[in-house]
Amino acid sequence: MDIDVNAIAIEWRTIPTEIDGPPRRKLLAMPVEEAWAEIHCLNDFTGTQIFPQLSKLATCVMTLPHSNAEAERSFSVVTDVKCKKRNRLGEDTLNAVVVVRSSFSSKGMDCTTFKVTDEHLKKFNNDIYKSD
Repeated sequence: MDIDVNAIAIEWRTIPTEIDGPPRRKLLAMPVEEAWAEIHCLNDFTGTQIFPQLSKLATCVMTLPHSNAEAERSFSVVTDVKCKKRNRLGEDTLNAVVVVRSSFSSKGMDCTTFKVTDEHLKKFNNDIYKSD
């Protein structure tokens, strides 16, 4: 995504003149995401977007995580799985366990509620122990 810093500075300085009075109060009362969506849709009399660079920047900023909580949860799962007794787990196995636990957690499942299907049983054979 190509963002022009100079255009952003110009657009930022023109906001007070372009958005004033009731429209400004309306935007200030909205949640941030809705306000930027509204700003994104603002066009001039020719139909050209008034704040294209600011809209791009806002979209980029709003896609960034605002905390590292999710990463910390993943590290917590890794330290739960790879303990003193399991210190020889390979990277692939550890990754698989973390992905499965995360998937189960997001679906509100655990090992006691997981239903084994015939498809699972078909995949469980001697071929799973072959290495590439």
